[in-house]
Amino acid sequence: MSTYDELIAAGLRLAEAIATARAASTAFEEADAAARLARCDAIDLEADDREANLDAPKESRNCMGFHSGSNHSPPIDPDASGRASAMGEIRSDHARAEALRTEVHSVLAAREVEAAEASLLEIAATLIPGDPPVERTTPAEQPTQPTQPATADGTVGKAA
Repeated sequence: MSTYDELIAAGLRLAEAIATARAASTAFEEADAAARLARCDAIDLEADDREANLDAPKESRNCMGFHSGSNHSPPIDPDASGRASAMGEIRSDHARAEALRTEVHSVLAAREVEAAEASLLEIAATLIPGDPPVERTTPAEQPTQPTQPATADGTVGKAA
């Protein structure tokens, strides 16, 4: 097998390996993105549930078998009951969910950039240059130079 054939075979092996790696990477990124987005939805739902529970009326805390009249105690200050800290935690959860979403979208956008770059490079590789490359010649094969002196305008031969 010639060196040229070995080079072609190695290039084909590399191309296959790259294609396999890209497919695996794409599958992972899609699965990871789906999992992260599902986690974002879960975080939002959990935060919404906690917020709804803060606003829900509280049941009477009577012991079994004992009934009391209606609750005549003054209204509870929401800040004193921890509402402010719970709301802060809820806002934090929403922000964390948004951060996860933007991370996923960033990864997906970077993948699009890589795909576009690969496509551009593929197309560029198929372009044919205007002038074919010149093969180097050895000194013995070089054509002889004209022996006529150059004219004032830089041309060889008789001045016009």
